[in-house]
Amino acid sequence: MSTRKPTLSEAEITQAFAEGSGAHFPPILTVEQVASLLQISPKTVYEWIGKGRLDGAFRKRGKHHLIWRDRVIDILFNGAEWPHEKRN
Repeated sequence: MSTRKPTLSEAEITQAFAEGSGAHFPPILTVEQVASLLQISPKTVYEWIGKGRLDGAFRKRGKHHLIWRDRVIDILFNGAEWPHEKRN
């Protein structure tokens, strides 16, 4: 069994949003759209932003977060592993 982590290429990420169910997600997303795409809660997206896990994938303008769709996918699939956190 390989210990090498599989990665997604830029072409694979682009292709995932070129047609089919991913086509309705624009290149720049809101927190709510990212949550919908990943099937998680918006609260989790805000938590990841607060912990720095999505650094380089978003810009904050006023109260709004503008999130690059492809960068989020790249971070989630190709980025460093996140430490496991204990729940209280």
